[in-house]
Formats: sequence, C-alpha cells, structure tokens
Amino acid sequence: MYFPRLYPDELLYSAVARCRVHLGVDSHKSLLRELFGDTKVAAITDLPSHLESLASNTGLDTGDLVVNHTLFPLYSPFIPQERRQRLLQAMLAPNMPVVIGLAGASTALVKWPEWLRYCPPCIEEMVAKFGEPYWLRSWQVQGVDVCSAHGCALVDSPIPFRRAQRHEFHAASSLFLHPSSTVQPCGKNAVRLGDALTQLLAFRGASPSGYEVWTNFYRHLAAECGAMKGQQIKTWIIWERLLELYPRDWLAANGLWATEPPSWLQSMFRKHRKAFGCLQHLIVWTSLRSRQSVDEIMADVMVCSAEIAPHPSMPQLPADAGVRKKYRSQWLAALNTYGGAKAARSAGFQAVYAWIYRHDRVWLLNVDKTKHARQGNNSCINWAARDRKLVRLLVRIGERAEADLSLPRKSRSWFLRQLPHRASVERHLDELSLCRAYLDRYAESVGEYQIRRLTNAMIEDAMANKHSRGWQLARRCGLQKGKITPLAASFIASIGGLD
Repeated sequence: MYFPRLYPDELLYSAVARCRVHLGVDSHKSLLRELFGDTKVAAITDLPSHLESLASNTGLDTGDLVVNHTLFPLYSPFIPQERRQRLLQAMLAPNMPVVIGLAGASTALVKWPEWLRYCPPCIEEMVAKFGEPYWLRSWQVQGVDVCSAHGCALVDSPIPFRRAQRHEFHAASSLFLHPSSTVQPCGKNAVRLGDALTQLLAFRGASPSGYEVWTNFYRHLAAECGAMKGQQIKTWIIWERLLELYPRDWLAANGLWATEPPSWLQSMFRKHRKAFGCLQHLIVWTSLRSRQSVDEIMADVMVCSAEIAPHPSMPQLPADAGVRKKYRSQWLAALNTYGGAKAARSAGFQAVYAWIYRHDRVWLLNVDKTKHARQGNNSCINWAARDRKLVRLLVRIGERAEADLSLPRKSRSWFLRQLPHRASVERHLDELSLCRAYLDRYAESVGEYQIRRLTNAMIEDAMANKHSRGWQLARRCGLQKGKITPLAASFIASIGGLD
C-alpha cells in the first residue's frame, strides 16, 4: 500500500492527510479502510491508535511512528513505567480506546490548542524544499505559541485540533495556510520555552520508573534555589522566579494561575501523586535551570535517588494504663463529634492529640484511619461566592480579549478553558447562574466569529494599503460557500459585498 515518506518532526496525522491528497481519495473512510483495515479509526492529532495495523499495511516501523511522529514523548517521561507501557500498547492496538486517559491529557490543567497551528516562514521553506507543507509536532502544544526555528508566533489554521468529524484528515494545504501572513516576533522567554519543547520531543534517554523519582528531583530543585526550610518548601520563592519569565496573564490563559502561588506548583514540589503536563515541567525548568538542556535535566532526574531517606522514628514515651485510657476516651469522643482528626485538632484537642502521639502512637494512627472525614461534600461549598469570583474572572478575560481580532473563536468552551479547574466549572454550571448568564451573553457564535475574521482581514488590507478580491478574503478567512451564516451574510451585504 502506498504511503508518503514521513518528513522530519511530522505528525502522523499530517502524513495520513497527505496520503489522501496524493492518492486523490475523496472519501476519508475509504482511505481508512485501505490504510488501517478499519473505517472506525479516529483522526486523532496527538496520540493516534491502530498503529500496528497501519505498519503492517504500509511497511512502516511502529517504534519510529510513536517516538518521532506523535506527541507520545511529551507524556511518557512523566507517567509511571507500567502506565507508559499500557499507553504504548493502546496506541498500537486496534481495540483499546483509553489512550487519552492513560496519558492524563483528559484531566490535565493544560489541554490542547483549539486549532492546528503553523509557522508561515516554515510553510514557505517546506514548499520550497519538499513541494508541499505539513503539520509539525512542535506547533501543536498548548502554551508553546512560538516557532523556535524562526522565533515568531504561530498562526491558527481553520482546522480544529479536536474535530467533530472524527474520521477526517486535513492536510496542511495552501488553500487555507497563508505563508504571507504577518510574522509576529516573540520574546526570548517564549523562544526558550519553544527550544525546551523541541528538546523534549527529541529526548531518547531513560525515563523515571515512578512518581517518587520526580518527588525527589523537585525537592532537590527547591533546595537548589533556596526554597527549602527544613522539610518545608517555600513555594512563593519558586513562584516569584516563574513570574520573572512568565506573566500572570499568560499563565491564566493556559489554565495555570488561579491563586498565588497556584496549587499545581505547590503539588509539584510535594509528593507526586499524579502526572503533571509537559508545559508545567518546562516552565519550571526554564525558570530555575535556564542554562541547562532537557537532556542534562533528565540526566539529573535519573541520578536522584528513587526514595527519600526516611526520618528516624521518635521513640514512644511510657505512660500509665489508666492515663492512656483517659486520653483515648477523650480523643474518640472528639473524633465522633467533629468527624475527623483535622477538625478535632482545630476544635481544641491539639494537646490531646499530641499526648497520644507521644505515648500511644500506634493506636492513634490506626483509629484515625477509620475516622477520616468524608471527602467531596459539595454541600459545604458557597456556590454564590464562587459564582461571583468566577464571573469577575470571566469579565477580565473578556475585556483582555476584546481588542484582539486574531484570537480563535471565543466560544463557551474557549472561555471555560481560560478558567482554572475548567472541568469542575463546566460540571457545576447549574449552580453558577452568573457565569452561565455571562457565557450565554458573550460567547461568540459562528456568525460573529466569521464577521470578526472578515473584519481582521480587511483591517490588515487597509494597513498594508492593498485591496483583496472577494474570493481572496473568503479564502483567507476560511469561509466556504454554503457555510456562511445568515449573520455574516447580512454583514457582507451591509458593506456592499466582498468585491
């Protein structure tokens, strides 16, 4: 079966899309049947599946596909070895639809870009060298908005990263990519982050076997930058170092700022109980070890001991049986009254807890395990206060984005993605009446987005002192016949048509 040669750093999704163009196949499902032997294969951009079927039909190497043409290298170093192997098997097999969950992408703070992105100078170079453009892996990572090769900002294409049409592969065609787009230079911090991402994609060394290695590495990192006080980590020192490179509005736009310091940063420098996204690791590395390459940092990670040396246990003090019984009774009564050890200690039983810890620790730890306060009781949440706090944040996001005509469609999902804990907000919108009203009023419809794209294109023409034909404007804005909304059509008519 014919399959085009894969270009350097090309997404497998891009190569499949080019194959469809080369063969002149109109039907996406016909192509899937030929390449994968299955018409139900989803066109996943970052972590595709059914790779063994594709390799057997085309002669490709599955290891090369996974490592060099998917975003697997951005997830694999940060998840435990057993889960890493399961993720790899899920990508190879045809019947394991849990790839996103195994990678941790579905629950991560930082999701994926709304649109496939590209670099205009790179597109020109690709066409000159290969005769056609293609989608690069390093363009498609949320938060890394720069092409490290040219130091310029990436441009959104009209193709969504996650598409409603699950089986369609769209090539990086000149029909909607504009190499002549205005090139916007980026600052050195953005370029440094882009370089670190490129290095992580190219990293081929050993990865940690579990979370404990990352725990130990970040404790070493905290001590290195003077943020350790005994066993406590002063996260605000690390937070200030991050803010020197990454402004708050950028962190907020990528879901990484809600409080100061943000809770994810505190968790990263404590015991790791879950995987953190590559963007979170990269911004910490570039802030605290800006002179080191990713290869050098990963070598230091592997040098760190997998276990933190345990502290010697404090010997228990002797106590009379009658006194011990009295303190046990007091502590059990406190647990029954307040529902948990933390609440009981806060209610004035700290001295009782301390005495039992010194004299009867084994009993204390065993009884506390059976008296944990129930977690996740949403009845304790002040939804009205949370609603007011979140809607103020939405208003600020809307005001900052109002003058930027180049943004992707500011849909309900776009607004929610700018908020911390987007999934929680989305699940509880029924409790957040102000947020729901704001989204209903200010979320951008498809028609409004089409008008904004046209307006932006016409402003660019006016600033460049040129006049584009109607079909040129439509192509630049990704407007197809039959898909122009009545609202956009009314706008076009009100300005006398596109010509």
